[in-house]
Amino acid sequence: MTATAPKAPTAPGVRSWWGIPYATAERYRRPVVADFDPDRPYDRKGVAPVQPDSGDWLEADSGTGEDCLNLNVWAPERRAGKPLPVAVYIHGGGFEFGANTQPTSNAAGLAATGRVVSVSLNYRLGALGALSLSQYGGRLAEASNLGLQDVIAALTWIRQHIAHFGGDPDDVTVFGHSAGAYSTLGLLGASAADGLYRRLAGFSGAPSRLVPAWWAEELAERFVSELGVAGNPDKLIDLDAASLVAALRTVCPTDLGVRGGMDNQSLGVVLDAEQPGGVLHAHPLDVLASGSHRDIDVLLSTASDEMGWWVANDLDRFDPHAVDRVTDEFAGWRIPRSRARRIVDTYDQDGRTPAEVRAASLTDYIFTLPAARGALAHAAAGGTARLLMIGPAEDAPAVHGTELYALVGQQRPGRSPEQADRDTRVRDIVLDFVTGEQTRLWPAVTDDRPTSGSVGNPPHEPSARYQAVLDLFGNIARP
Repeated sequence: MTATAPKAPTAPGVRSWWGIPYATAERYRRPVVADFDPDRPYDRKGVAPVQPDSGDWLEADSGTGEDCLNLNVWAPERRAGKPLPVAVYIHGGGFEFGANTQPTSNAAGLAATGRVVSVSLNYRLGALGALSLSQYGGRLAEASNLGLQDVIAALTWIRQHIAHFGGDPDDVTVFGHSAGAYSTLGLLGASAADGLYRRLAGFSGAPSRLVPAWWAEELAERFVSELGVAGNPDKLIDLDAASLVAALRTVCPTDLGVRGGMDNQSLGVVLDAEQPGGVLHAHPLDVLASGSHRDIDVLLSTASDEMGWWVANDLDRFDPHAVDRVTDEFAGWRIPRSRARRIVDTYDQDGRTPAEVRAASLTDYIFTLPAARGALAHAAAGGTARLLMIGPAEDAPAVHGTELYALVGQQRPGRSPEQADRDTRVRDIVLDFVTGEQTRLWPAVTDDRPTSGSVGNPPHEPSARYQAVLDLFGNIARP
C-alpha cells in the first residue's frame, strides 16, 4: 500500500476500514493469517491482485501486486446493541480478474441498512493463485488451490477479529458471484473451512465447475513449458509476475464452452483431494448430498440468460455459425449424438441464431442445471436450500453480471426505475438471507421439487424452468 494513494471513499451512515491485511504469503506458498492492529486508520484502498491489464474499472488506487491479501470492512455508523450478522463478499472475474477495490465489491450499501457488517476480500488470481503446481514438489509443494486457501485464511481472520467491528463471528454468511460463487461453494469441500460460516450463497455459480486434477496438471505443464522452465519449475518463484500472467493467457482456453463444459478446462477450484498439498476433501455437491453440512443454509441463484452477455459482447469468439456445431460441442462431451441433437433442438426455436442457441443451451447446462441439483441434494439431506432466478428488467437484460451492483447494495449508473426496483429486491434478498430472516423469503426447496423465487421478469415460470432443465439433462454429468 503506497503512501501516496488517495484515501478510500466513505459512505453516509457507514464506518469504513479499507485494505486491512488478513494474511501474508510468499509466492506459491500457503497464506499465514496476519495479526490485526486496531489503532491503524485503514483509510486507503489496499493493493489489488496481479492480473492482466484491465483498465480503470478496478479503481486500484494502490496498484496491483503480490502483497494483495487484504479486506475491507463496513459497519453501520451507529453501533448496534448486539453483534450484527456478517456478510462476506467474494468477487468474480473468472479467477483471473477483479478486486475488492472495484465499485461492485463496495459492500458499504449493505452496511448502510444497519442490518449487517459487510466485508469484501482479495484473493490471489490466475498464474499466482489459480494454478495447481504442487505436483512438482520442492518450492511449489504448497501451490494447490491457493486462491481458496486465501479465502479460508480471510474467514479465519474474520472469525478472530470481526467482533471489533460489531460483527458476530458465529453468524457469518459467505456469498459471491461467478468465480466468487464457485469459491463460496468450494468451501463445502474444504474441511479447513468448517465452522467458519453459517450460510453460503452463490450467484451465477453452483457446487459445480470443479477443475479436474488431470486438467489442472495438463494446464500447469503447458504453463511451465511456455515459460521454458519445464525442467525446473522451481524457477517460477523468481520470474517476474508479468511474464507469468502473459504465459497463462497464452495457454489457457478462452472459449466458454471449453472453460465451462463437462471437462471444465479452465481455472478455478481444483478437485485436488488426491494431489500433493490437497485442500478439498470432497466434491461440494457430494458434501451437500451427504448431509454433513445440513446445518448450513444455501441459496443458489441464476440469471435467465447468463450466456447472453457473450452474444452481446464477444460474438466473434462465441458464435458457432451453425447449430450443428452446437450439437458437435455437446457430443464432444461424450453425450450420445442422438441425445445431444435432441437437447439442442429444444433450444433451436423462436428464430434464434446459432449463437443464441448456443447461449441458451450453455446457460442451462453451466448454470441452471447445477444450481437445481445442488439445491435438491441439500434439501434431500435435510438442509435448507433456496433457488432464485433473476429475470430482465427495463434496460437490464438478465445476463451474467446483471446483479453485480445490487449484490453489494450499490446503484448501477444510469439504471431505469424498473431496474432500480429489481436491484433493491436483490439487495433485500441478500440481507434477508444473511440475517436469517427466512420468513421474508419464498419457500425452501423440498427434496423432490425445485421451488424457486424470482426477481425481475423471467421468460419462464422459474420453478417449472428448473424442473424442465433437470428433466432435459437427466443423467448427464455436470462436474
